[in-house]
Amino acid sequence: MERVPLYCQGERRGEITLALWGPNGARTEIAAAMDDPGDGLYRAFLLGEQGELPLGVLAPEGGRLTVCRRVYHRDLAPLGKLLRGEARRSFRFQETGLRWRETGCPAQLFRGRFFRERLQRCGKAWWRREGSLLLLALPLEEGRPFPLETLFCLGRIETVEGQRCVVYAFRDEEPVLP
Repeated sequence: MERVPLYCQGERRGEITLALWGPNGARTEIAAAMDDPGDGLYRAFLLGEQGELPLGVLAPEGGRLTVCRRVYHRDLAPLGKLLRGEARRSFRFQETGLRWRETGCPAQLFRGRFFRERLQRCGKAWWRREGSLLLLALPLEEGRPFPLETLFCLGRIETVEGQRCVVYAFRDEEPVLP
């Protein structure tokens, strides 16, 4: 097993482990984990002397951010000697002083048919604006479908007004890509 440090905003915050995986060790399992700074959405990268490999979005798990990926050895070879990992913030979710507003009909926040139809029967939700972004927090309720399931990979799970929610970001009614 190989280990390299994982840096975030210039500080060492975690590590990336690489281990052989599968029959005959044909692939490598790469797992990145770090303490959650709590200020945004992060993507992990594995850096080598000759390039970098994107690992994906770090997801919250037990107070930490993690991602795990399995790659073929040919995908790692172009990196050369491995140096470190980097977690780069793709999106800042919270700005101090901005408050959530409750709505009983989040569909009214959109003009386009796609989101209006999917949010019509959603019920209570919270929203706020951060510059040109609309942040929408939809409650996660046990036994109910995941809100806006088609966008699940773009959401962040957080507590909003005491309720566990999935928060999505939109710019001009388009979901923001991480």
